[in-house]
Amino acid sequence: MRQDPPEPHSWNPAQHCQQGRFRGGWGYRLDGFPPGRPSPDNLNQICLPERQHVVYGPWNLPQSGYSHLSRQGETLNLLETGYSRCCRCRSHTNRLDCARLVWEDAMTRFCEAEFSVKTRPHWCCRQQGEARYSCFQEAAPQPHYQLRACPTHQPGISLGLELPFPPGMPTLDNFKNVCHLRRFRSVPRNLPATDPIQRQLHALTQLEMEFQRCCRQENNLTCVWKAWEDTLDGYCEKEQATKTHHHSCCHYPPSPARDECFAHQAPYPNYDRDILTLDLGRVTPNLMGHLCGNRRVLTKHKQIPGLIQNMTARCCNLPFPEQACCAEEEKSAFVDDLCGPRRNFWRDSAFCCDLSPGDEQTNCFNINYLRNVALVAGDTGDARGQGEQVPTGGTNISPTPESKEE
Repeated sequence: MRQDPPEPHSWNPAQHCQQGRFRGGWGYRLDGFPPGRPSPDNLNQICLPERQHVVYGPWNLPQSGYSHLSRQGETLNLLETGYSRCCRCRSHTNRLDCARLVWEDAMTRFCEAEFSVKTRPHWCCRQQGEARYSCFQEAAPQPHYQLRACPTHQPGISLGLELPFPPGMPTLDNFKNVCHLRRFRSVPRNLPATDPIQRQLHALTQLEMEFQRCCRQENNLTCVWKAWEDTLDGYCEKEQATKTHHHSCCHYPPSPARDECFAHQAPYPNYDRDILTLDLGRVTPNLMGHLCGNRRVLTKHKQIPGLIQNMTARCCNLPFPEQACCAEEEKSAFVDDLCGPRRNFWRDSAFCCDLSPGDEQTNCFNINYLRNVALVAGDTGDARGQGEQVPTGGTNISPTPESKEE
């Protein structure tokens, strides 16, 4: 007897890059806290587009016993939002003045949050005025904002002739991707006409046809999993009927061991080969390079595609160095519009519009609505229904503003 459809057991390192966690457990501070005070020596590094920073929240912080880390994370999030605004200033002097005010405001807010709870506050918060700021600066572990050691493990979209074989084992983790992203998947063409590749190509084509049948049956996971298993068993039968070198997994008889072998070798276990997840919270030249290509936004809500359309229509034709600045301005206008004239036309589930306009409001949008937006590569044809396909599993899409009409 073969095993039942497996339980989810995936783990996405891109979503679990836990900076601030010391060997042996969580410590008293996050990596990079307290942040260094902006100065002429570190301003260029602060505004460097390639500088990476972590967005902190429940997804990468402990949820019990470490509330001080949550307060530090909220401070770093707010600070980075302010830095993004300040770095758009064309004058170096204005940038520095802006960044200093943002830093001082963030540290003041942090101390207010520290004193609002009964636990022991950060030692620098016990001081006042310039003495407090100097204390934070002296305690900063990375005063020059050097590039962090933990990069974003975001793979690029595969656009080549690579054959996505073997296909991933269907699980509860990737099941929605199997069905909801099926119409975005394409089997590569113009591949070498060798028998081994043609057998793999035939198996993938047959499997997609079976997926289509199963997904029409109210997204039946058991059907999808059996189709995957039967297709690969049929593939191995054809492999073993030849005298050439067989696929390594086909050396196993039909068994859970064969299934695990194929699952382990799957290059795209989450069925997200053509999906790219971007953080719109911090617009960089590299991000604009993705947005200005031929991409399709995946979200079940209406506002995010509208934002990206504004960013691309008004900014992609500008010189490359000016694109990111233009896009940040469009994002700010987008937030102002949603919390202003269009406030009653969508459901603000994170209550961002209840916060003070400016960095605090923008930071809320960055974390709750713009942190993970999925794009699909290439021309996907008819744009209708583009808001219906929401990836799951490895892509981990954040919620987006909900339209009240939906």
